[in-house]
Amino acid sequence: MLPSAFSDRSAAGRLLALELEALADRRPIVFGLPRCGVPVAFEVAQHLGAPLDVALVRTVRANDGHDELLATVMEGNPPTIRIEPHKPVDREAIADAVDELEKRLQLYRGHSRPMSPAGRTAIVVDQAITLGHAAAGAIELLRQAGARSIVVAAPVASEPGMAKLSPLADRVVALRRVPEVGPLERHYGDWRQITHNEALACLEKARE
Repeated sequence: MLPSAFSDRSAAGRLLALELEALADRRPIVFGLPRCGVPVAFEVAQHLGAPLDVALVRTVRANDGHDELLATVMEGNPPTIRIEPHKPVDREAIADAVDELEKRLQLYRGHSRPMSPAGRTAIVVDQAITLGHAAAGAIELLRQAGARSIVVAAPVASEPGMAKLSPLADRVVALRRVPEVGPLERHYGDWRQITHNEALACLEKARE
């Protein structure tokens, strides 16, 4: 029986890792979604004995209260911009997303290259799957990079998010499935936002 809320992201990550431990023999690479998915991903990577990296994705959503996806920007040189068909093109918002992605590339990558998932199992981890937009972008990014199979995992996921990601990933794992995710304090005792420095510290610890 799972608790009504996880004490924090690290505790949730350790529980999530138990659900994924059968993947350890596949030599997976774990990709956290910054910022708040990285502490969860760190625990999964540690338990599986897997390397840890990030998947850098920015989404552009309609500012109409429905969070409708308009475009996705994925890391690369240059970044890949995928505009949703039959949606209005907000060029200013897309430019802002590209600028933010470039800043995160400098912060998380510097002069290093992302780990290649080519021919391997990639596990995409986030703190929660709401509508699944960012995870869908990460799936596309890793497919393009040659991942053999992709598993998406989160401690909590909404039913719409699961429905969106299930056709895209080889497997979607969630410890708790809810109609909608809502505020994070429903699911985490310590729900404060993770800083970039905290996420970077997880990546550095994983490399040690």
